Amino acid sequence: MQPTRTVPQSCSHTYPQYISSNSSNSSNSSNSSNSSNSLHTGHILIALLLPLLLSLLLSQATYALASSEINQHKEEKQQQRELYQQAFKALQQHDIKQASPLIDQLSNYPLYPYLIYQRHRLTLNSFDAINLQQFSADFADTPLPNRLHKAWLNQLGKGKNWQTLLDNYQPKLANTSLQCLQLWALHQTGQTQKAFSQVAPLWVQGRSQPDSCDKLFTAWLESDHFTERHAWDRFWLALKSNNPGLAKYTSKHLQRPEWKSTAKQALKLHQKPQQLAKIKLDPAAAGYQQLVQNSLYRLGRRNPALALEQLQRFSKTLGLDIPQQQQLQRRFGLRLLRSYPESLEPLITQINPDQSDTALLEWQLRNLILRQDWPTIETLIDKLPVKKQLKGRWRYWKARALEAKPDAEANERAASLYAQLANERSFYGFLSADKLGNGYSLNNQTALPDKDFLDQLGDNSGLIRARELFYHQQRTDARREWRQATRNLSQAQHHQAAQLARRWGWYEQAIRSAISGRKWNDLMLRFPLAYGVEIAESAQGNQIDTSWILAIARQESAFTPDARSPAGAMGLMQLMPRTAKETAKRAKVRYKGSHQLTEPELNLKLGSYYLASLSRRYAGHRVLASAAYNAGPGRVNSWLEQRQDLPIDIWIETIPFDETRNYVQNILSFSVIYSDMLGLPKQLLRAHELRGEIPKS
Repeated sequence: MQPTRTVPQSCSHTYPQYISSNSSNSSNSSNSSNSSNSLHTGHILIALLLPLLLSLLLSQATYALASSEINQHKEEKQQQRELYQQAFKALQQHDIKQASPLIDQLSNYPLYPYLIYQRHRLTLNSFDAINLQQFSADFADTPLPNRLHKAWLNQLGKGKNWQTLLDNYQPKLANTSLQCLQLWALHQTGQTQKAFSQVAPLWVQGRSQPDSCDKLFTAWLESDHFTERHAWDRFWLALKSNNPGLAKYTSKHLQRPEWKSTAKQALKLHQKPQQLAKIKLDPAAAGYQQLVQNSLYRLGRRNPALALEQLQRFSKTLGLDIPQQQQLQRRFGLRLLRSYPESLEPLITQINPDQSDTALLEWQLRNLILRQDWPTIETLIDKLPVKKQLKGRWRYWKARALEAKPDAEANERAASLYAQLANERSFYGFLSADKLGNGYSLNNQTALPDKDFLDQLGDNSGLIRARELFYHQQRTDARREWRQATRNLSQAQHHQAAQLARRWGWYEQAIRSAISGRKWNDLMLRFPLAYGVEIAESAQGNQIDTSWILAIARQESAFTPDARSPAGAMGLMQLMPRTAKETAKRAKVRYKGSHQLTEPELNLKLGSYYLASLSRRYAGHRVLASAAYNAGPGRVNSWLEQRQDLPIDIWIETIPFDETRNYVQNILSFSVIYSDMLGLPKQLLRAHELRGEIPKS
């Protein structure tokens, strides 16, 4: 950053007027006099201006020198970055010979530890404990020592250096893979009893374990430490985790005919749980309780009404006490309420007779909202816990219920609730503002950064490394450094850290740090205009709103280019690889594979094209298109078939999936915020969306 150029104080002075006005009767004498006066005046001005001129010259020289130093620093930093990239690339290609002289030139570069780490990774065969100790001492303030330690232990395992592995093993560093490796090392060094006594908790899991455990598990399964009970327990854990493949594999280790028979039947019912209603089961059979309970759980997901019926059938033979039976009734009842059954009252009496379960009450309310049973809605909201009643959601629906009454007093109470809500920045606050015809209350309180603390943060070695890693797009490493450097900050300091991240253009980190600082009203931090050029171009090319794309990217990934969901969605707009491939084909965009989805420009291009296609599919209805973006068009179409001709606020509130309902509400609300930032008209819902025009796809 260039220093501020200081204007000399003398520049602000007002100089007196020394030059006299000429007389109208001027003569040669007077002219001479005037000339003399002018000369005298000139000397005076020179005398007065000389310090000013010298000050300006000095200031310019100082400024030029400072600018020169800054430019030199920038050039040096850029040269270091280029050298780092060259060295890093060479190490990726396993070319230590090319990398080493480059690394030697970078000993003062913040990412020097990462180059040393990568070089050590390539030479782990000759690595030893002394090397590890030295590295750990040199770079103790980085996340790298533990990572190098783990990598070395794995290399020791590959090299069958079992005793060295055991000597340097640390339980605090171990994941499941390293646990298996350590136990295998014990087995290989003759400590089989000690090793095999610790295997069962690793094997008896409802999920598959790392490949590094295979040798250990194979040997353990052939030992006396393994019993059929272990396989039996793992079988049911696998089914409970909806992992029938693992359950089928595990059943091969069952030898008892009755256990093998039950396992075979359980696998069939897991795939077709509705068959539970048609078959007879022996309560005395082995695994009866596990079989019935697992089948009931599966049936509850597919057909909760039938699951409730079967629960009554099996409750006695399962030996369930009243709390256990009520727990299952609640589980299936919630699933049934999400499907909006035609008959409501008998079901509620069965699953929630005392009207005490908050979750059931809320879903009962949604069923009533769907039916627009306003008197019952008002009554039932009053039965919610006070904390729930004060939520914007239920204050809004209380106002809707009061508004429906042919009662002036009730209408006034509704207007009062709407007015209170309209002061809040939320989906229900914006809905309420629209009800009253008021403007939206965004309540933006952008705080100024603390320059001294920012400078202090900027000097933090961990954050300096984080910034450089971010520059080189080593985002995972950058996040590790950031977390380590900021873990002990106060809320106020997290807010300042967010300011720093925003200054760097690290949008995701700015958002997360602002949330850690609980700065809910600092909208400039929480809702950055990230990737503005790319998003504006995508919006224009696809004829959809810029604010809508911004809202989607903000909700999906918080502008994290390398974001990956558990389901496999990738990038800024969280595209599934299959969807991306199909979209690229339709959009005639060159697409080489899912690895490209972490490229912001391509991800935004494909994501906005897909969003635009959903918009066209649903006649520009952003509510439906946003819901389809989250849950898929198939589900949205089924919801449209089930729930037609509804006011749009009711349709949104009765979306069966909590995730999708909240998603749609956030997208609409975020669009309002981004429209305000872009200086565009702010509309939570468009005219055609408000009119209840819900098109079929």
